[in-house]
Amino acid sequence: MGVKRLRSIFMRYILIVAVGVLCIIFVNIWIYMSAIKTDVIYSTVEIEKIVNEVKEELQVSSEFSSNAIPSFVEYAWFDLNGNLKQSSLKSSDAKLLWESCIVNQKESESPYRFSLVKREDAIIILRYRFTAQFSNPVFRKIIPVADLFAVIVSLIEVIVLLFIISYFFGKYTGKKIEKLLTVTQKIKEQDLDFTIDNSGIFEINQALNALDDMKIALKNSLAEQWNANKVQQEQISALAHDLKTPLTIIWGNTDLLYDTVLNDEQKECADFIQNSSIQMQKYIQTLIEVAKTNKAFIFQQQSVNTTDFLIELKKRAKGLCSAKGIFIDYTEHYETTQINIDQTQLLRAYENVLSNAVEHTLEKETIFLRIVEEHKYLKIIVRDMGNGFSSEALKRAIEQFYMDDDSRSSKSHYGIGLYTADTIIKHHNGQLILSNDDITGGAIVTIAIPV
Repeated sequence: MGVKRLRSIFMRYILIVAVGVLCIIFVNIWIYMSAIKTDVIYSTVEIEKIVNEVKEELQVSSEFSSNAIPSFVEYAWFDLNGNLKQSSLKSSDAKLLWESCIVNQKESESPYRFSLVKREDAIIILRYRFTAQFSNPVFRKIIPVADLFAVIVSLIEVIVLLFIISYFFGKYTGKKIEKLLTVTQKIKEQDLDFTIDNSGIFEINQALNALDDMKIALKNSLAEQWNANKVQQEQISALAHDLKTPLTIIWGNTDLLYDTVLNDEQKECADFIQNSSIQMQKYIQTLIEVAKTNKAFIFQQQSVNTTDFLIELKKRAKGLCSAKGIFIDYTEHYETTQINIDQTQLLRAYENVLSNAVEHTLEKETIFLRIVEEHKYLKIIVRDMGNGFSSEALKRAIEQFYMDDDSRSSKSHYGIGLYTADTIIKHHNGQLILSNDDITGGAIVTIAIPV
């Protein structure tokens, strides 16, 4: 199949239209001339000839006869004093015709032409349209001007021709362009195992070739990404598995501590170690499952007792803060008894927020933890006594891998904690709100969960 350029296709279209229009004009002129030759249509020359013949006949005939006047000519017969004796017009129109032709001596008045016949005993005024007309009275009444009818018919034929040619031209080019749409749709769906056929149009082939190059590049990129993800999953899975060994040692040594005599403070610390070890074990197991399946964390929301949830929340806050010698100022005010949450994931989000506050609070200082219910939201408000968020961090702190270099910089985090917390909270249709304390300047992080 030969390859054409769009320019040649458009030129072909224009040429076909031009030839079609010329054919329509030629055929219509031939039909028009044939109609004139067969007296289906009277031309202006023929009309003028017939009117002159009628005029001569009326001048020499002894008696007036309306049968001598053709149907396309109207007449009015007056005596020499202007009194109407006979007419094919209404009486009022005949009087206006006398005034125009005799009084004002007009030879024409749009759209008519007048012709005056003077006899010894009468004056006959003939009125007719000086334009091509159908000889048939019915056609002439519907279409008074044959020339205009021929022009209108020609225009309609040209419009129909343009519609037909444009339809087939559009159908032809549409099939070619459809290949572009098919290719782009397949690439969009990442269905990259296909070959691209020749469209037969040079410009479209260029676009298809560019898409083919894009398809190959995307296929290679996806393959590289898949291999990289596979390696990453294997490394994460191996690392998570390796973490089990030191965790088992910590857990075992904690059990040994319980076999010794512990005072209350030591037992509380051992409890923190054991609970954190259990929590780490769950996280490691989740990490291994995510690495194997390559899926996001699975959320399992269920109705949870609000008081039990907040007791666990407070316990974890105490464990995190006591390790650094930080005090907790805890207050709560709520009424709801049940909340629909994934407790494990929401506690994880809370710990990320609280860890961020602990990291930016000095020893012997206080972190304020407020639990309030307002506007159909249960709010967990964490306020530290650090430097607070910078203006940029207030906008971007929840972005993945964002680290604030201005006021809360630290080498111990990688910009993941608040991002993870925000992701979990959004899954609960909640909000993570960042602000600064107007008095102390410390950071305030609010977790709002609908109740």
